[in-house]
Amino acid sequence: MNNDLQNIIDYLTPVATDPFPRYIFKKEILRETPSCSDIDAIHSSKWYKYLADEQWEDGSWGRFHSQDSKAPIKQKFVTTEAALRRACELGLTKNDPIIKKCIKLMERYVSGEETWTDNIEKHKDNGKGHMFCRPYMSAAAINIFNPENPLIKPLRDNALESVKKAFQNDFFDEQVWEQDVREYRVPSIAGTGMYGIMLFQNTNCMEDKLQKQYLDYIWNEGSGIYYVSSMPPSDKRFFEDKRFFEWLSTLELLSGFSLFPEFMKNDALPHLLNETNRLINEDIVIPASYNTRYAESWRDKNNRKNDVILRILRLLENATRGIENDRTRKSQR
Repeated sequence: MNNDLQNIIDYLTPVATDPFPRYIFKKEILRETPSCSDIDAIHSSKWYKYLADEQWEDGSWGRFHSQDSKAPIKQKFVTTEAALRRACELGLTKNDPIIKKCIKLMERYVSGEETWTDNIEKHKDNGKGHMFCRPYMSAAAINIFNPENPLIKPLRDNALESVKKAFQNDFFDEQVWEQDVREYRVPSIAGTGMYGIMLFQNTNCMEDKLQKQYLDYIWNEGSGIYYVSSMPPSDKRFFEDKRFFEWLSTLELLSGFSLFPEFMKNDALPHLLNETNRLINEDIVIPASYNTRYAESWRDKNNRKNDVILRILRLLENATRGIENDRTRKSQR
């Protein structure tokens, strides 16, 4: 497995030359600190400029979650969430100026000092005359960039208590969960859907037993992850499948959990290694609908292919590095 991963790294080493591919490759694959010239280069990239040019003075990109279809000026990023997803794709960190500015605003959302400009949706989380779910959604977005932020810990802890209660009999008891939701102990979005997953990862908030139960439920849940997919992460897809990238997105969303490699190693990981090697060695067409771009231009079809390979490698590196760390821990016991 390590040889397969190294072959992919060797393939990308000479071709990851555009600002963002080089930045991501150095930071996440080679684990090198980007140089000042690397940072200057990404800040000059058109992808960064799109984000920076559309950011509002308050740090947002307009509405947080729901698009304003009547906005007088059309933006590439129709919501703040969409802009933050793109920033995450590009590997921007909490220390980047545009992320730092947005986090300050989201902290005010979490603390109640300021609220979203979105209209109030008809949703069970918005009862009792207040927007119960909004601080949790804001906290989940902060957690992706800054999981140690002290303002989001109380919300994470509160949601975690309800998750623990729902799994107290070693399976996810939906009735127990729904009871807490009905009584406004926790918003429904802070459980096993996208926002709960975002809020709980990259931290040590879950003991291994609970984390395994939580991930096992999500991994095999037939309806998929709300807001992300309608199929379970366990349902692996081949590159030619039109839902391959939807499946890949579910894996990326779960990759911040410490036990994620355990769920990857026997099936999804070798499958992705094989698919990536096929992409390198075969003439596989990238779907026209695919839009997670790192390279400055996609006129060269090799740039498209290399972007996809780098995206998958980020996931593979995370999973395999975790497996090696787990083996090291076990050998030291």
